[in-house]
Amino acid sequence: MENRAHAFAVGLVALLLISGILLTLWWFGGGGEEFRTYELETSKGVTGLNNQAAVRFRGVRVGRVMSIDLDDTDPYKVIVQIRVRKDVPMTYGTVATLGFQGLTGNAFVLLDDTGKDPRPLLPKGQDPVRIALQPGLIEQASDTGRKVIGRLDEASQNFARLMRPENIDRMDTMLKNLASSTEHLNKTLEQAPLLVGDVRRIVSPQTAEQLHTAVAQFSEVSKKLSPAIDNWNRTLGRVEAAGTRIDRLGADLQSGLVGDTLPRINALTTELQSTSAQLNFFLNDIQRSPQSFLLGQQPGLLGPGETAAPRESK
Repeated sequence: MENRAHAFAVGLVALLLISGILLTLWWFGGGGEEFRTYELETSKGVTGLNNQAAVRFRGVRVGRVMSIDLDDTDPYKVIVQIRVRKDVPMTYGTVATLGFQGLTGNAFVLLDDTGKDPRPLLPKGQDPVRIALQPGLIEQASDTGRKVIGRLDEASQNFARLMRPENIDRMDTMLKNLASSTEHLNKTLEQAPLLVGDVRRIVSPQTAEQLHTAVAQFSEVSKKLSPAIDNWNRTLGRVEAAGTRIDRLGADLQSGLVGDTLPRINALTTELQSTSAQLNFFLNDIQRSPQSFLLGQQPGLLGPGETAAPRESK
């Protein structure tokens, strides 16, 4: 009986132990809940994130990290595989970041929905859907720190260039010029009361009255000049009309001169040329035989067998 009791006790303990193990596995497996698998990809580091790390949606635990590995097609990318409950509203507007727990530095995946695209994000076939893993607060702070350090380094280099000896000499000269300008400005400000007094004298009531009188006189002179200006305008109109008539007379004169006078002058010139030629011929005859001008032209010598023609009686 004792052996049976002992065997029964051992069997009962083993059964309870196996049940506890199965219950623990069931508990860690999700307790019978349905899950969907997603993949998070990033080109940054995921320091602090481990397998079985929590996945939270707006702070509520909705799954866990299944694996962390490099991408098969691009070794510079890290792929984090997570399991999320089916009742979690995963959409195309869902973003994933890394969060950190207190002082331990353990990382977890934090999901949130921006609301930009409410379409459900469901797996297509056997391949899980990939979501870009956004930089966390620590990575953003690290990037910002690097940028700040870079700017500080650039500012220090600019300050070193600014403090070169030649730049210091230029700043010293500029300060001296500024001091000189300030001194001149002070002198100008000292003369300001005199200038104000002159302005007051200019805008005094007597000056204003004189100015009003001058304006009135100018207005009266303008009124008197108006008739003279009208007469001048009328005179200019008459001069323009006379000029038009002169232009017409010149055109008529040119027409008559070209059409009638010039042909007559040409004919007269031709007659004068003919008369001049005859007179020149006559003078040449007289020069060759002056007696012919008194006795007349002598007959020429008769050739052999020629007889002189009888002269007609007068």
